[in-house]
Amino acid sequence: MTRYLQKYFHSPFDNFSPAEGRKESTCSDSLAFTLSLTIEGESHQVPGANIKQCELRAFSYGFDCVLGFYLPNDQRKDDLFTAFTSESLITVELGITGVINMPKPPPKIFKVTGLVKDKSLSELAYRQITGNPVLYRYYQIEFADPAQVLWQQHYPCELYVKDSMSSVINAQVVSPIALTIDFAAADQVQPLICLALGNAEKNSPGETGVSNHASFYDFLMDYCDKINAFFVYDYAKQNYCLKGDSPDLETGTAFLPHEISDFKIYWPAQKRSTTNLLNGIAEGSKQSAIENKNAVAGIKQDIVLRQAIESQFSERNTRETNKVSILGEQLDVHFSQWPMQTFWPNCELSFNSTVDGKKYFYTDKSYRSYAFFISAKAKDNTPEQDLDLPFTQYELQYQVLAHNSTIEQPILPLYQKPFYPLYIEGVIVSEQGNDDEKTFDVVSNTETGQFEYKVHIPLWDKTIQIMLEPDFINSHFYFPFFRGVKLLLSLELHRAHIQKVLSWGEGVQLPLATQGNHILFGKKMGDETSLSHVYEDSKPVFAIKRSKDKDTELMRMEEGTIIFQTCEEE
Repeated sequence: MTRYLQKYFHSPFDNFSPAEGRKESTCSDSLAFTLSLTIEGESHQVPGANIKQCELRAFSYGFDCVLGFYLPNDQRKDDLFTAFTSESLITVELGITGVINMPKPPPKIFKVTGLVKDKSLSELAYRQITGNPVLYRYYQIEFADPAQVLWQQHYPCELYVKDSMSSVINAQVVSPIALTIDFAAADQVQPLICLALGNAEKNSPGETGVSNHASFYDFLMDYCDKINAFFVYDYAKQNYCLKGDSPDLETGTAFLPHEISDFKIYWPAQKRSTTNLLNGIAEGSKQSAIENKNAVAGIKQDIVLRQAIESQFSERNTRETNKVSILGEQLDVHFSQWPMQTFWPNCELSFNSTVDGKKYFYTDKSYRSYAFFISAKAKDNTPEQDLDLPFTQYELQYQVLAHNSTIEQPILPLYQKPFYPLYIEGVIVSEQGNDDEKTFDVVSNTETGQFEYKVHIPLWDKTIQIMLEPDFINSHFYFPFFRGVKLLLSLELHRAHIQKVLSWGEGVQLPLATQGNHILFGKKMGDETSLSHVYEDSKPVFAIKRSKDKDTELMRMEEGTIIFQTCEEE
């Protein structure tokens, strides 16, 4: 079961915990920051103590941060100003470490590398000084990991044929995003993969006003959720990995009692229903109950599918089975100082009862940290205090969320679910007969046994296969679409359907004056059979005419006359 974290939060327990008995845990600590901003290839260094505010939220899938710092403009020139006020992309490298009583060797610096989302600037002018010069500038930036910043603005509408999801995802990777995919399900080749992102509205007739604001980042989170994958940001290497199981747990020494100011143990809501997959096809219908030992008898969640291909139903059954899991207890920990060991998401959080002789519920167990909230505000936030020094004193809040490391739990942010279908136009392709003939071509898929059309989509110059279905035609009729018929298609993530026909066949449409109806059988003009009902002088005329080159046969019925004729026409 995937645990979602709200996009904006101080603590996910704000609405969960009773207020009494829990105070906000704030401590004083000296921190050393390293900060580098790179703009148009030029690096700008900011001394650590100039940073007066840092609000960092780090999750197992990425991070975001708000940072505020002063730069002087009196004794030396503010070299950042000109580049900062441009529209150029800014890369941020931030490091944080403790200063007091750090062990030897010291722990690794907590580093993040991201891109600026938005920024602001305040100038401090001193009225008592002649000319009111700007002596200091206060810079504030909000930045996040590269995938969030770039992919949340990425809305591709693309069609991939006989390709894998790993290939599709890698096609979206741009610098500085670095991603590895280690999951067999993502390497499986699909008949088609459609990215339908960023459409403002549904583009089908009569259906408007349905917004689709999902970005590629939303799409990727939704995909990971569906296949029970882990999307992980590696804080040591500053890259991403999509994989089928938990990343390696970075073990460390147990935390000491004086490093912790407050604990809370909680248990997330458990799934109490049994999931039933129902395959609602006429031939081979099936029901599959997925066991959940924590379910209450009689409480269920029915999911109705229509899967004619057994393997697709089995794959869905496997995915739903893997989602049924026990989450176990979760820890909400507030630290009383900056940790004295290497510590970031996916590092081990453990406590040893032998240190102080007390046996708490959480001691002698191993937990995996998955979310951090770090707030550091300078105790003296005036520009002059400790200016250009490497460290200063901060009011620090350091909160960590963790789960039992023996239980695999994918962690994903809240996301906008992608909206399907995407409507697009296509043209029937046939390899039967000559190019000028209205032939149809339906072949059996060797893997599924289904008969399929080939349809060319001009927008992407791709040809896909779509299952041959009767659609709305009575089962007495067999009228496959022939070469060149223009269709409106509805594209899902992995399949397409024919929505409706958009064009008349050549020679089918009759003049308005006839008020007629017409069915035209055959390959081409001069090699066909026409069945028509028209009005001549306001009187009905019914005719069947077979033509093969000059040879014609005609049956015509009109008022007082029946004509049967066979001849060669000039």
